[in-house]
Amino acid sequence: MTLSKSAIREHYRRAKPVYEALATVTDCPTIGLNDFVGWYIKRDHDEVEAIKAGYPQRGRVARLDRDYDEIHGRLDRTLYAVTTYKTPTAFQRWEPCRYDEAEGTTVWQDEPPTPGYADLRAVPAWGDIDLADDIKPQRGDLDGETRALVERTLDAYIDEYATLYGTRDAVYALDSVGGAYVFGAPEATLPIADHFNDDPDALERVFDEFLDRSNAWLQEAEARVNERVDGAGDVIQPDWVNNKNRQYKPPLSVHANHDAVVTPIATDDVRYELRPFEGVDDALLEQAVSWADDLTRVEHTDCVDSLVATLWPDLYEDHGGWQATLEEWVEAERERERERQRQREAALQRREERMADLDGTLEGRPITPFKQDVYEAVENIDITEIARHYASEAYDTDPNQPRPQFDPCWRHSESGQSCFVDEQANTFGDSKVNAGGGPAKLMALATGILSAADADLDGEDYWAAVGELRNAGYDIPVWIPEAGADRVDGGTYDQMPFWAVRKAAVALEICPENAFVDREGEEGTYEGFPGYETYNETLEAIEDADLNHGRERVTPEENAADYESKSPAESPTSDDRPGDLDRAHLREKNRLLTAKIKRLESELEEKSEQIEGLETKVNHLQSELATVRSERDRLEAALEERQFEQESNQEDRDEAQSSLERAKQFVSFGE
Repeated sequence: MTLSKSAIREHYRRAKPVYEALATVTDCPTIGLNDFVGWYIKRDHDEVEAIKAGYPQRGRVARLDRDYDEIHGRLDRTLYAVTTYKTPTAFQRWEPCRYDEAEGTTVWQDEPPTPGYADLRAVPAWGDIDLADDIKPQRGDLDGETRALVERTLDAYIDEYATLYGTRDAVYALDSVGGAYVFGAPEATLPIADHFNDDPDALERVFDEFLDRSNAWLQEAEARVNERVDGAGDVIQPDWVNNKNRQYKPPLSVHANHDAVVTPIATDDVRYELRPFEGVDDALLEQAVSWADDLTRVEHTDCVDSLVATLWPDLYEDHGGWQATLEEWVEAERERERERQRQREAALQRREERMADLDGTLEGRPITPFKQDVYEAVENIDITEIARHYASEAYDTDPNQPRPQFDPCWRHSESGQSCFVDEQANTFGDSKVNAGGGPAKLMALATGILSAADADLDGEDYWAAVGELRNAGYDIPVWIPEAGADRVDGGTYDQMPFWAVRKAAVALEICPENAFVDREGEEGTYEGFPGYETYNETLEAIEDADLNHGRERVTPEENAADYESKSPAESPTSDDRPGDLDRAHLREKNRLLTAKIKRLESELEEKSEQIEGLETKVNHLQSELATVRSERDRLEAALEERQFEQESNQEDRDEAQSSLERAKQFVSFGE
């Protein structure tokens, strides 16, 4: 990269007409920003209370058209726009803020004024059709065979968009230098915005769902393309992440890692040819303006029917029109939400009544009869701790962003910034799959329970994630359903289920988890208590915790079938008389001690192996030390011998020198 700042500044000055053409669909603007970080326009203000609170400025999101000169003045290299177009009022929300010099971020007094789903109007289905990582650096030097394969693959993706929108005329594409962008006509959703204009709640629900469904549909399209085009997956690896404020590089934007610019691709004749920065001429400028005019022109609003029919196929088949389909979907969503709220309220009511009976004595206990206690404990865990310590390779990787970015541990992220934490909502998001969740889901990803952020966390996976949170040290009570509690499959529990008694025994520290023993029942092997004494002690502890187990204590005469959830009796393990209480106690203690012995033997064996390994290393080091010492002694002896020889030679030379001097004196005297 060799471009000077003056050359880049002059380039964007010339390209301004492109962004003026791109900036609005009808009267709905889009956001523009410099270098991936310049989201907001800020001004000083005179609101006394906000200034006293430490927020001397106010800010709003930047409009690509009206704020272009200011955006241009802040640019270092790359201009970005946002895929979606919003209502104009979304750009009129000024909020008090301050700039944190130490962190390099904007801090808002309340919520940042970033537009939400209810602000959307013109929304394209969009995809970042990336080149595979191993060939991205070769851009500009792709061999003919690879370039042809890329072109066939891009053409196949454009076909998929044409299926979604009902016509290829409503599909647009850009060469993004590191891949390509493909858009559906943004104006196709304007009829949806008009239809729900007086119902912001419905509008928010529909656009949120539209983006989720279009991302999911395009993921399926990727599989179809890879099956249809041999080798497609080797050269193209798309990133299906479009959301309410998704950034992209518009036409003629300068790439961050190549001295090249983004250029239009003709969707009826796909050519994938890199345009170097120095190759930008008037003809390319006119081509880019024309492309922007086409993208923002309102001529494909009738594509809304194809969009809804493709993304809501079952409902559309039943209702036969996009308006009725979306209305029915919105009402069904609202009814599901109302039902969930009714269930939550009923559960809270039951909890309040039960807590009144218990006089609040469950506070701080390790077990609870209410699932809501578990949910609340999980949701109250600080998700930034999980992201920082368990779920990231690197945390807060872009301090210029308004919320912490991180490099996820469950997948590769080229930027290292494709996941984020919303500290106020206590949630995380994965921009690659446009999904996220709360603390339990993030821990599930961190520990391998889930492998993708768009996977559902439910059933056993949820409880496994809760277990991992407990293992990490978070204080979460264990849910133990009481006698009379509702069953998942309907009805109520006549008595506390045996699996819950077993969990209570562990949570209340009556019986360690590894002390349960395998027993045989009619339905196969199950984990049972070591003996009746531990079982009775567990029931007593459950009662002390003010939970109703509805079970009877057992005596030595009774077998496991009488207390282990009606499990069949196991075969006798000894010839002890059933009524011999002392022997029963000894048998149980023996079982516990046997389990402990096995654990200690295992630890001893492991330590012994470590000791053997260390002894081998010690022997090796001793042998090596002896060899080195012998070599050192030999060298010292040789040095001493050489020193002796040198000293002897010196004495001989001194003696010879002395004889010579005497001879000289004798000759001199004789003369």
